[in-house]
Amino acid sequence: MELSKELNLFLKEYSLYEKDVLIPTLGEVRTILDEMERSEFWKKYTIGKGVATPSPIRQTMSRIKDSDKVVKKIFRKPELFPEKLSKNSFKRMHDTIGLRIVVYFPSQLSLIDRELRNSLYFELDEDNPPEAYFEPEKLSRLGLSHIELKEKESGYTSIHYMARLKDSIIPPIDRPVFEIQVRTLAQELWSELEHVLSYKPETRPHFSAQRRLQILSREVSVIDEHFNLLYEELIHNQETITYKDTDVLTFENTPKVLAQVGVQCALTELNPILKSLYTRNISTVGRFLEIATPLRLATIRNNYVSITGHAPDNIELISTLSILNDVTSKNAENERIKASIRFQK
Repeated sequence: MELSKELNLFLKEYSLYEKDVLIPTLGEVRTILDEMERSEFWKKYTIGKGVATPSPIRQTMSRIKDSDKVVKKIFRKPELFPEKLSKNSFKRMHDTIGLRIVVYFPSQLSLIDRELRNSLYFELDEDNPPEAYFEPEKLSRLGLSHIELKEKESGYTSIHYMARLKDSIIPPIDRPVFEIQVRTLAQELWSELEHVLSYKPETRPHFSAQRRLQILSREVSVIDEHFNLLYEELIHNQETITYKDTDVLTFENTPKVLAQVGVQCALTELNPILKSLYTRNISTVGRFLEIATPLRLATIRNNYVSITGHAPDNIELISTLSILNDVTSKNAENERIKASIRFQK
């Protein structure tokens, strides 16, 4: 009976804490994460105009810990929460707010690390330094050997940061510390599947299943490395490659050619862009630059805003531009642009 009363009181207190502190804090954090997902946020790190992925972030996620999971954690780890069902316990819990940042490639983990350590918005918790569940050699190659190395039996891979907001509507003394997990897209895939198969100690898998999870983790790591090498190779080519008007547009030179006319394209956009250009017999650097005049690009963008209410994305822009390859008059050009926009809409 006493435990039941204590639990009910605890749940009410946590509910108030969630309403007064956690929800407002998460709202502020989400605004920051949304900003970090924008390409413009990362321009300060861009070297040259050939970078294929202006934003390293594939996705961000956030959540507030459910009250039942808070209670379970307190009883599962009594050494961390000696006061048990009390306000101090959930205030000391550093994952009542959980954030996740998913990047495309391992080399981008270093960029996120640099940003979090020098953030205008986040302050890393000095009492809980970052932890990396990583292979030591790989962590060193990424320039992240300053992060404390950890290990999980399952092969789980991620970097964990504990942080609080520098500026908030919540008074400094009450600002909660929250967890930021940072991992690659491949690591996220493994983690999500592992979560489904064997979440939490009470459902730990059999030794043979645990062994297979470790093997799969290593295989995912190898795939991650191969994609990262390809990414680095393409970025290097895009930053250093030179081209002539007679050169054929390729996967390597197209981002830099597009950048010359003010279009910063992502790696995932290259295939549809090249397909659109080749379909209209625009296959060389010179021919593309000949039709991609500033006036034409501005005309396409202005018509897009007028007809659809928003500017075109890169694929829409180049697709519309490509149909102007054989146009000889201004009137015909304008009509084709409008027809293309309406067709795409």
